[in-house]
Amino acid sequence: MKNSAELQKILFTGLEDGGKTSILLLLDKKFSLLPAVKPTIKAKRTFYTNSLLGIQITRWDLGGQKIYRKIYINEKSKYFTETQTIFYIIDIQSQSKFDEALTYLKDITNIVSETHIENFQLLILLHKFDPDIRDNSTIIENQRFLESQITKIIGNLKHSIYKTSIYDVATLLRAFSDGVFYATPKSKMLQGLLKDYMGKTFNSATLLLDQNCFIIASRSTNEDYQRICEEIAPRLTRALEKLEEWAINTVDIVTTIEFPEKHSDFQKEGIIFLRKLDITNTRLYLIALCLNKNVKLKSYEYLPILADNLKNLLESFK
Repeated sequence: MKNSAELQKILFTGLEDGGKTSILLLLDKKFSLLPAVKPTIKAKRTFYTNSLLGIQITRWDLGGQKIYRKIYINEKSKYFTETQTIFYIIDIQSQSKFDEALTYLKDITNIVSETHIENFQLLILLHKFDPDIRDNSTIIENQRFLESQITKIIGNLKHSIYKTSIYDVATLLRAFSDGVFYATPKSKMLQGLLKDYMGKTFNSATLLLDQNCFIIASRSTNEDYQRICEEIAPRLTRALEKLEEWAINTVDIVTTIEFPEKHSDFQKEGIIFLRKLDITNTRLYLIALCLNKNVKLKSYEYLPILADNLKNLLESFK
C-alpha cells in the first residue's frame, strides 16, 4: 500500500439518491451544479489535492443503482482494494430503503473485513438530517433504529457515525476532515503544535483549518467545546472572507459567549475568536474557545510563537 501521505483512495457509496454526489459538489464549492444533480453512472472518479498536507486523494463516487452494486461486489478487488476510507451514505428520511441499505452495508463490511488495511476507516453518514427536521419524532426513531442495526453489522470494525446535511455544511466538513486528514502523519504533527499551544494558553478548544475550512488539526478539553468551534468556524471564516471582499483588512473575529453554570444562576463568560494566519503563502484559520478573558490574552500572546512553529513545520513538509 502506498503511504497515506502520498495517496489516498476514498469511496463514497450507498444506495441511489442518497446524496453522495451532492456531498462532493458541496465540498468542492460547486454550488451551481447542485440543482442539476443526476444519478451517477457506475463509478466516477475525481481528484483532490491538499497542498498543505501534501495529500493526493482519489475520490470514487459509486453509483448506487442495484445493477452497479452487484458489479462492485463481484469485482471487489478493483473497487475496494487499498481503500483508506469509505463514506457510506444512508438517507435517513427514506425509511422504505433501510433494509436494502443495511444489507448493502453488510456486503461491504464483509469485503473490507477480508482486505482490512492499516488505518482503514468506515464513516457512516446518516444523511439528509436537515436542520428543520432534527426534532421530528420519526427522524429520531429512524436514527435510533439505524444506529442499533449498524452497530450489529459493523462489529469490531473501526467506524464512526455522523448525522449530516448539505444545509449544514459544518457536519460534512467535520466528517470529511475526520475521514481524510486526522490519521495522516503530518496532521498528527500539527496536532502536536496545538497541544503545546494549549498547554501555554489554557484554551479549552483550538482548531486549525485550511483555506477550504477543512479541519486539519484540533485539540480540546471537552467534546462539546470542540463541537461548538466546529459548528461556527465555517460561518466565521465566511464572514471574514466577505469583509475582505470589501477591502476591509480584518485579522480576526471575536465573540463573547456566556455559559450557564450548573446548579447556579450565574453565567460563566468566555470568548471564541477566529484568527487568520497567512503563512508562506498559505491561508490558515485558527479558532479557539477561551473560558475567560485572561486566557484570550495568553492566546494572543503566544500566537506569534505558534505561527513560527507552523511555518517551520510546513516548510519541512516540502
